[in-house]
Amino acid sequence: MLAQGWLVLDMTNSAFWVGAIAGMQGLGLVTFGTIGGAIVDRFEKRKVITIVHLCTGVASCTTALLVITGTVELWHMPFLAFAQGIAMSIQIPGNNALAYQLVGPKRLLNAMATRLAAMNISRIIGSLIAGSLIAQFGIGSAYLFAASGSLIGIAFLWCIPKSSPSSDIKAPFWQEIKQGMGYIWANPTIKRLLFLSLFMEAFGFSHFVMMPVMARDVLEVGATGLGYLSAASGVGSALSTIAVASLGDFHRKGILLTVAALLAGVSLILFALSPWFILSLFLVALAGGALMGYDVTMATMLQLLSTNNMRGRVLGVYGLTFGFTPVGGLIAGSVAAIFSASLAISIGGAVIIVYVASLARHTLRLGSTDQETI
Repeated sequence: MLAQGWLVLDMTNSAFWVGAIAGMQGLGLVTFGTIGGAIVDRFEKRKVITIVHLCTGVASCTTALLVITGTVELWHMPFLAFAQGIAMSIQIPGNNALAYQLVGPKRLLNAMATRLAAMNISRIIGSLIAGSLIAQFGIGSAYLFAASGSLIGIAFLWCIPKSSPSSDIKAPFWQEIKQGMGYIWANPTIKRLLFLSLFMEAFGFSHFVMMPVMARDVLEVGATGLGYLSAASGVGSALSTIAVASLGDFHRKGILLTVAALLAGVSLILFALSPWFILSLFLVALAGGALMGYDVTMATMLQLLSTNNMRGRVLGVYGLTFGFTPVGGLIAGSVAAIFSASLAISIGGAVIIVYVASLARHTLRLGSTDQETI
């Protein structure tokens, strides 16, 4: 996303196009989210995730080749972004369901937090390297770096024990999707959490899409500064996930979710209004930490609320909501093109605060009553 945003901004000099291309990635994720979850339930998870990593690696290599040879054009980007979104629609529920299968329900919060901590530590290192690569060797080198991560990850994936499918492979595929949607719609707690996820992705995590615009046009720190901003967000996220992992089987997950979401909204507004780079680094780290604390708690709660045979499909719809990050980036890009990126991110933070506050009477109880124990 970091390299994609900088490439599109470099090609078009337009915040709108940065958001629009990200929106195509979101469209791919939204369109195939329910299908991805059904695939995860239906087939052996390691094989499915391996194929996804191969596809994302090839897509990154293709983009790198187009950039390095000077043949990349704007019309290439929507297709590449859409393909990336399809891959994510399978990867997100696949990774989450595999974590549950490995550790079980009591250690799930700890396991999810630890896995995301590892991801965020790699994001710190990757962001700094990507920013330096873009500044010194061009955007193509950053795409090659991203591709190497996708392909190297496969080796570690196959060190994980084999998993079995969660659903009957003989059942009609579209019937399984329909059953999954019916199950979600009939469960008000899961449905409420998924709508919250949609809002958090569209108005919270979407600030990542605007990060190149903030770095170049608002804070005026260039590609290297963009790398530092992304790394700072990774630092906050890593510390947050380590803190959540240390909680163990924490029962007041609803309180943790609500507080983290509200803190994310407040910190995003402050980050958007900050005129100083050093202060912005601190605030974006705070936002990243709050968002990741929310994210790991949300993913854990949804899995614990779901039955074994429906978990992949619930996570598929949860992954579908991730598509609203780039869709929210499209909205933010449109606002930024007319007004400013700062206003776009501020509006997102305000929307989060209002929506989370409206749900607080439901979310705060989760995990603290007999009826809604997680």
